[in-house]
Amino acid sequence: MIRNNNFGRLVLFIVLGLLIGGVLGECLGLLFGELGELMNAGGYNNVVHNFFVAPFWAIGTGNDGEISPFILDLYMIKIAFGLQIKLNVMSIVGLFVGIYIMKWSGER
Repeated sequence: MIRNNNFGRLVLFIVLGLLIGGVLGECLGLLFGELGELMNAGGYNNVVHNFFVAPFWAIGTGNDGEISPFILDLYMIKIAFGLQIKLNVMSIVGLFVGIYIMKWSGER
């Protein structure tokens, strides 16, 4: 039972780290995009902005980077299922920070 608890904590901290890293990457991308606009460095299409925002690995994407969900049409009810995973540099940094926090927040 202890093993399942530790595995659950590991998954929780990994997911939280990825989420926090993704949000932080989007915020830094917005900041560097605005700085690119102010300094005439290519606007939102500059190298630093793309480093933080552009995913280097994505799964579940459809046309033009948009998610294309599985649609179950039952005449009266239409249900759409979809999942998209995008990893950028800051989400990987958040993953390591989440694991590091989990290591030091364990029960003693």
